[in-house]
Amino acid sequence: MQLGETARFARPAAGARRALFVAVCGLVASSGQAAPAAPNAATPQPALRGQTWDSIKRLPDWSGVWAPARPLLPRNFASPTGFVFGGDVPLKPKYAAMRDERMAAVRGERGRDKIPLSNSGLCLPNGTPANMGPVAHEYLFSPGRVTILLENSEIRRIWTDGRPHVPDELVNPSFSGDSIGHWEGDTLVVDTINIFPEAELYIGGRVTAQTHVMERISRVGERMRIDTVVEDPELFTRPWVYTRWYDHEKGPPIDYNSCTEGDRAKKGEETLLDINFTAPKEGQQK
Repeated sequence: MQLGETARFARPAAGARRALFVAVCGLVASSGQAAPAAPNAATPQPALRGQTWDSIKRLPDWSGVWAPARPLLPRNFASPTGFVFGGDVPLKPKYAAMRDERMAAVRGERGRDKIPLSNSGLCLPNGTPANMGPVAHEYLFSPGRVTILLENSEIRRIWTDGRPHVPDELVNPSFSGDSIGHWEGDTLVVDTINIFPEAELYIGGRVTAQTHVMERISRVGERMRIDTVVEDPELFTRPWVYTRWYDHEKGPPIDYNSCTEGDRAKKGEETLLDINFTAPKEGQQK
């Protein structure tokens, strides 16, 4: 399947997801990050937190604006594309070549210009997981849900009321995906699938129908830490594990950007990013 191809979203069975989660725990632990506890069907689950307005008062204080901090790269880090462009993503050779070709075009080395770096250059949502990287964001707590407001006008809804993922027959992929979560102490654990194939994995790269994103969000002093594991057997040679940090800003709420059709039309060619925005002819399906 090509990046960006629309397909029916096949979701792994619950047992397969549990096995993957256990494997990811070991992977995260080996990287020096805090490993989440593996789920156990025989162990009683703790009562859900944040289900009433009164219980929300006992959740951690994540108020204010969280702005991206500079990534902490290894001393020997070197990549022809750079961290922000997905240079550290463990892509299979086919998709690594696609990434490198795109970045060459962005740099003007393929005789093309007006190639935006990302979806946002076309006034499209970045989508999960890339939308958590380049912009500031805020958290809103309400009973059974955590909502993330992103500076580029994207919204993520994380259901914490114990519901499972949407059943296969009701799947409606979105740029943000279908996110469910639960609290482990003061850490919010988020599981996201059913992401629209035009969403970005990293700037300039796309997710597939198999992309599965797991995040652990926690406050560390005046910083926010998000440990992320992205699994995709179509794209990766192994799960992609990374940590992003955000600085706490105590100023006013962030000013959200907006895009319009007119803005998008100014961006240049109608087929940038391999997305065709031209309207279908009468009687044809796009």
